[in-house]
Amino acid sequence: MPPAKPVEVAPRLAFGAGVLSAVLLGLLVVVYLRTESSLAFAQAADSLSDIFTAVALFISMRVAAEPPDESHPIGHQKAEPVAALVAAVMAGVLAFEVLRGAAVALVGGSEPLMSYSLLGAFTAKVVLKAALAVLSARGQRRRPSPALRALYVDARNDVAVGLLAVGGFFAARWGASAWDAWLAIPVGLYVGWSGFDLARENIRLLMGEAPPEERRRALEEIACSMDGVESVHGLVARYHGVELDVLIHVVVDPDLSLRLAHDIGHAVEARLLEEDDVCHAVAHVDVDVAETDAGESLPPSLVGR
Repeated sequence: MPPAKPVEVAPRLAFGAGVLSAVLLGLLVVVYLRTESSLAFAQAADSLSDIFTAVALFISMRVAAEPPDESHPIGHQKAEPVAALVAAVMAGVLAFEVLRGAAVALVGGSEPLMSYSLLGAFTAKVVLKAALAVLSARGQRRRPSPALRALYVDARNDVAVGLLAVGGFFAARWGASAWDAWLAIPVGLYVGWSGFDLARENIRLLMGEAPPEERRRALEEIACSMDGVESVHGLVARYHGVELDVLIHVVVDPDLSLRLAHDIGHAVEARLLEEDDVCHAVAHVDVDVAETDAGESLPPSLVGR
């Protein structure tokens, strides 16, 4: 049986991450009700946030994979960042609740029951999230994917936070019970920062930000390497969701026939669309001397190819 395609692996891992987070949420809620541990509550809140993130990624990846239609001629790639913004807002709400609960515990001086069920729940989360991080990293190495990268980073951070919770358990178990509430604070801050970082990243994608300079140069070099293209200029590339919408001007020999020049433009578009991060490409065919929009000549590496 052939291996699953990367585009199929990402939704499967997102679905698996959601199921895993739901199981951990149930376990941590039971432990919290038995022990009233602020760390258990914080970990449960983090698992709830992970569920929303996984569900948003799973649904949005399915929608984003749909082909362009009359209503969405460039495609549905913006579905993923829109869904991620919902998860980011939820993470902010949960972070506030975790911090509020920790503050109440510190002011009230409550002492949670340091049962070994706490240690078991925290250890289970560390082990399971570590396994998810390994699977996501393997998929990411096979084919870079923003969704797999997000799953890997989230799982890796959860492992670190889970280890922090294990440390808090032993600190409270050995008499420093206030550490249970104190260590819930960095967990709450982590959940809040994750939500903020997620929102910032996806707002950038929704606002149509340009890719890094290195990527823009790489796209120019790809177009300039095509047969019949003498030079390129006027590249405009912006994110449409997690993929790129590219416009570029290609300069051809002015003595070429209109049909041949037209075919060269289509060949450039087809080649750009072969890139994994390009969802739409338009190549305007020019016969003028290659200049940038600022009127400056391109570097020799891109002119006269």
